[in-house]
Amino acid sequence: MKNKIAFLNRYLPELRQKILATTIREVNVKEETFDNIVTDLDLKIQSELIQALSLEFPDTAFLSEESDDYTISEKMWVIDPVDGTKNLFRRNEDYAVSIAYYEHNEGVFGYVYDIAKNQLFLGIKGEGAWLNGELIPVIVEKTLNQSVLDMNLKTLYSLSDKQGADFRRLNEQTFAHRSIGSAALSLCRIAIGLHDIYISSHLKFWDYAAAIVILEAVNGTCHLPFEPENPRDARSVVLIACTGENHYRQIMETVFGSKA
Repeated sequence: MKNKIAFLNRYLPELRQKILATTIREVNVKEETFDNIVTDLDLKIQSELIQALSLEFPDTAFLSEESDDYTISEKMWVIDPVDGTKNLFRRNEDYAVSIAYYEHNEGVFGYVYDIAKNQLFLGIKGEGAWLNGELIPVIVEKTLNQSVLDMNLKTLYSLSDKQGADFRRLNEQTFAHRSIGSAALSLCRIAIGLHDIYISSHLKFWDYAAAIVILEAVNGTCHLPFEPENPRDARSVVLIACTGENHYRQIMETVFGSKA
């Protein structure tokens, strides 16, 4: 593990400089939906990461967003080359490179790199999490009326229609609302106390694979409430992340009532 972390600590700042120096020249729509896009920069970053990691660690495999191969391996890198592509395209901020290393379906460590802010998050299972080399303190669990909620309208309508969610009650009880458009950064911001709850109805494994390691390393929690087990594949899932288990139970009771 140490050699992999040491390599990425050297390599990721170099990758950031390449990203900042690159101009997006092509944007394509994926899956016939106007709001799901991929840029030539997404593909370039993915290619560079896979090439660099393959040369350095040839015994590892890859699961990545912009790939057609979703094979799960015992030693596996899980990569989202740009989490927050629309933010990159429209505002050039709130996007991140997300890289996790998993063995036997368990997250060993995860990196989330906020490129615009030059904030490098690292979480190591059982050891802790760091922001630019500084240890992140363990989370103080919040109550609903102390909480900043990160959730978008797509999630609100999807969970209301499919799961009978009542977000009016959550709206009445939470302190403030945000939607930044990057799952990885949202989970990291819970880890450092900027947000407290993140809810999404449409995440895939690479969206949260690295950030969940970071959040859990500081005693935060992530749940997939409507999945029988934690999937390590390409399916879309509902994810709820927050500052602790009591916090999670409050959310579930408030939003879903008897489904909690």
